[in-house]
Amino acid sequence: MLKTFDSFRSHCRSLKGKVLYTGTRSKPFHVEVEGNTVYFTPESSGKRRTANSEKTERVLALLAETNEWTPGTYQAISYHASYILAVAKTARV
Repeated sequence: MLKTFDSFRSHCRSLKGKVLYTGTRSKPFHVEVEGNTVYFTPESSGKRRTANSEKTERVLALLAETNEWTPGTYQAISYHASYILAVAKTARV
């Protein structure tokens, strides 16, 4: 399981060009890394969203503790939890 932002970012690099889907609504998106920054781009809007390293690590830490895959659980931590969880799910396959 991904536990740090560095491991998350590294895994995101391996997903370049792939279409991922959020867990709850199955919305397609892409993930890409430029430098040290991770971006999520939903196909619906095409608008890139930046993954905050601290918030991403907090979501990953809580996921490791609870094994809860519902994005709403992390709503208070990060608006992008559905993307973070979708990426994390690909790492455990």
